Amino acid sequence: MLKSRLSILMAEKGIRSISELERQMKSSDFSVSRTSLNKIYHDHNINKTHLDTVWKLTRFFQCELDTLFSEIIDL
Repeated sequence: MLKSRLSILMAEKGIRSISELERQMKSSDFSVSRTSLNKIYHDHNINKTHLDTVWKLTRFFQCELDTLFSEIIDL
């Protein structure tokens, strides 16, 4: 199972809301819908997230995939 670390990355960049993240990404030419950002932020169906969205987030935050998501192992 994957868990989003988007809230942590946002906090590190001083981004306080999904709306602010959406605006900053759009101004950096990494446009992602607020709905998609909300789903990732709240861990709703993140396994179905489009690769293009993941790519934009990793480029925007200048991070690797394992920084954006962490794997939770169910025992």
